Amino acid sequence: MFLKNIQQEKLKQFARKHWLPISGFIASTGLALYFGFTFMADAIYFNDPRHQDSDLKGWMTPRYIMLSYDIPMPLVLDALGLDESVIGQGLRLENIAAEQGYSLTELTEKIRSVTEEYRENQVD
Repeated sequence: MFLKNIQQEKLKQFARKHWLPISGFIASTGLALYFGFTFMADAIYFNDPRHQDSDLKGWMTPRYIMLSYDIPMPLVLDALGLDESVIGQGLRLENIAAEQGYSLTELTEKIRSVTEEYRENQVD
């Protein structure tokens, strides 16, 4: 019991003395876990055939389209008539369609035609 208390006290002293590197290690580990989980979740989700080339819904974003249809973001933005300044703003397709006077069906057709053309031009 006495030895255990000494070890705990030494650990506390070490933690107080080296709080900055310990904090950095904990923060970097947390960030690595977060980004690793996000990457794996996206990889699993978008490799499921049910989530590939699906009909566009109002809640979808340009990023979702990029991942679902597996096409570069510039092509998605061009097909939707947007510029790169909207990246990361979380624009929903329902807002984009209403602003441009399109229906979601028309946007789906545009995205599918761009995707088809992109895939035909890809060199295997």
